[in-house]
Amino acid sequence: MRVEVRVKDGNGRIEERDGVLIVYTTEKRKNNRANIDVIRQLSKYYSVQQASIRIITGLTSPKKVIEIGIESGNSRGA
Repeated sequence: MRVEVRVKDGNGRIEERDGVLIVYTTEKRKNNRANIDVIRQLSKYYSVQQASIRIITGLTSPKKVIEIGIESGNSRGA
């Protein structure tokens, strides 16, 4: 899944545009805090454990490819 991160534009909001999820966070990029918040938000959005979400590419970029492991309780069909 393709994800774009917007830092400082808001927090806790996820939108979908043209097949890309846009995740908003106020966490800074420093010390991986923005990535951690993105994983936290996606975990809540898809109702999966944070450990089942991996950033495949884009660890230091706002454009990322995310993998979500399939678990029971996944109501949005990652």
